[in-house]
Amino acid sequence: MDKPQRFDSRNALSWTRSEPGPEALRRWHLDLFTPRGWYTLGAGAGLIALAYVLGRHELMALGVGLAALAIASWLLVLRARRTTSLRRALHSPAATVAEPALVTLECPDEVRIRETLPEEFGPGPELEGPGAVDYELVFRSRGVHLLGPARQVISDPLGLIRGMVSIGQPQPVPVRAQIHPLARFASLGERMLTGDARFSRSTTADYYDVATRDYQQGDSIRQVHWKATARHGKLMVRQENHVATAQALMVLDRTAEHWQSGGADLRIGIPQGLGPELSSSRRFENALSLACSIGQRYADSGYQLLFRDLDGSPLVGGESLRLSEHAARCSFEDFHLASAELGPLPAAPGQHQAQDLIGANLHRELLSMREEPVIMILGQVSLDQAAALAALSRTVRHVELFLLAAHPERYAQVQQLMARTGWNIHLLHGNGSLDDARGVS
Repeated sequence: MDKPQRFDSRNALSWTRSEPGPEALRRWHLDLFTPRGWYTLGAGAGLIALAYVLGRHELMALGVGLAALAIASWLLVLRARRTTSLRRALHSPAATVAEPALVTLECPDEVRIRETLPEEFGPGPELEGPGAVDYELVFRSRGVHLLGPARQVISDPLGLIRGMVSIGQPQPVPVRAQIHPLARFASLGERMLTGDARFSRSTTADYYDVATRDYQQGDSIRQVHWKATARHGKLMVRQENHVATAQALMVLDRTAEHWQSGGADLRIGIPQGLGPELSSSRRFENALSLACSIGQRYADSGYQLLFRDLDGSPLVGGESLRLSEHAARCSFEDFHLASAELGPLPAAPGQHQAQDLIGANLHRELLSMREEPVIMILGQVSLDQAAALAALSRTVRHVELFLLAAHPERYAQVQQLMARTGWNIHLLHGNGSLDDARGVS
């Protein structure tokens, strides 16, 4: 089997899409006329005008015949292209930045098709129907990209008409944020449960089948298993299986002012299909990619992550807590898919105050995560905000804090203050590559 042709937007940056002919001609498909077609149509119109002046019926018939030939060829070609059906299938629910996404283009009719790729890819693959063609796309930016509409190459036997017309509708392709290896952050997840996270809660077995043990001083009288006590002739209590809950909290700063603070931040437009682009920056793209990379690592270890904004709002709709291996993986996949449409948000009124880095809802949720892992990814922190955040360390113990700064050298005081918390602090240059991230951990 032949290897699918691969299209990488990184290798097509110098290519510029151009549409032949004026917009008015393309709108009515008049750009399909070849030079021969225009000459034929013009000759017919000229003969008709000449016949009108000279009163020669044979010239009129010849002119009408030439014009009718050109117009009939144009209409027949346009009519034929509307009978073509086309199927396009993406072999995964969504693509991921920097990972190949396999696409199949299939046509059952005897036509020639050229695929239309997103602007940055250049010319797409061609297909001679009936048949199918597989190709791979490597996206270099997240968002909702559009494939198609495909272009059908049409022509007539006389060479009067030749060109490409659009068929079908554009297909949106969600492209998720990139996943990076996290070997550099050796401390990440060091407080995880030994081995894979477990999901059983305290036992809910039937009263007669529950495990029992000898009574020990301090056990509650409500734990006494009276049937087992009568059988053994001594106090027996129900054995409770206390197992840590496989839960973690991911906090991602989405405040636009924290990611687009000045000239050091490169502004990026994130495509959203037929809708307006999202305004983002290189630092936020790195932050979102880091959140997905860490989320995958925790999900692979069995943790179900709760994804929150700084005000405590869920980053994924319909989030629910169900401790199971499948639910843990699904919670991450939902967030990873949502990363195609996430962007920085304007700050809420009053959020600019120093003590309001995190909202009241998130503050309460953090206080409930006393022993569970917490990952915080922030874009900009003042000294007052860092002091308010550090106060949480007396209650919230297991925190991995990532600060993606445009100028890390300006955060020496913040770093010194946060270092006293006992948390793992990672100060990174947010405008660089995460694969080559440099900072003090």
